[in-house]
Amino acid sequence: MSPTSLPTFVLRGSDGSVLRCQDGAVTVRRAGEEHHIPLAAIGRVRAEGRAVTVELTAPAGAEPTAYAVTDVSEAAATAFAEAVDAALPERAADGAALVTTHEVAVPATARRRAVAVAAAVPVVALGAFVGATGRGEDAVVFGLAVLAIVLGGWLARVTGRGLYRMWRMPRHGITVVAELSHHTNTTRVYRYEDTAGNSHTYTDPVGGQHIELSYDPRDPATAIRPEGLYVRCMMALMATAGCVLVGGGLYAAGRLLVTALTG
Repeated sequence: MSPTSLPTFVLRGSDGSVLRCQDGAVTVRRAGEEHHIPLAAIGRVRAEGRAVTVELTAPAGAEPTAYAVTDVSEAAATAFAEAVDAALPERAADGAALVTTHEVAVPATARRRAVAVAAAVPVVALGAFVGATGRGEDAVVFGLAVLAIVLGGWLARVTGRGLYRMWRMPRHGITVVAELSHHTNTTRVYRYEDTAGNSHTYTDPVGGQHIELSYDPRDPATAIRPEGLYVRCMMALMATAGCVLVGGGLYAAGRLLVTALTG
């Protein structure tokens, strides 16, 4: 198999690492860095269960550099290793010298996960404090209050952002007609072009052959489908319900904390 005919693979590990094979090279992304590895730098690829290891060539007597991604599909790991090994050209003497590394932005999901973990620690400590200084059921009520705050905040944020986009983009964005590209098991995928000629996709569970979309000229990949008054009113009610949940949760949690502190 030649490098030009190498299939495109994307393997994602549980720790956020991404192993990608595309355009005659292998890339490994993890911890805010992406390593670009030409095929000539690879000595072999090992698939061991749900782990894939890309081992570089190395001078005689030197320990070869290796990049591993774990907790991937076993079938995908085997297919990746077989495809890359079959496409390897003549190897370089020192593969590490051919690898280029550059920084990449940490995905928003990773940042949110880190924030969630950092916030959970003091919340759990406060819940334990409330339960220890009061009744045991107070800790349960405190946990329910925190849950209401989290769910209400999420609901208000999602629906509020959607409402803002529905108001702003048709007025200050660019409206285009998107054409149905293909179906998936659960949704329809539409394709549209921005003013620069770049193609973007938009998913919607319902729609015909063509739909109208409004996108932000500063971020053409972000588009919304303008909705009618009924949908906007329902979203406003959901945003209001989210705010009520946040307010009620804050009141309940605050009252329990004050009671625990004052005895």
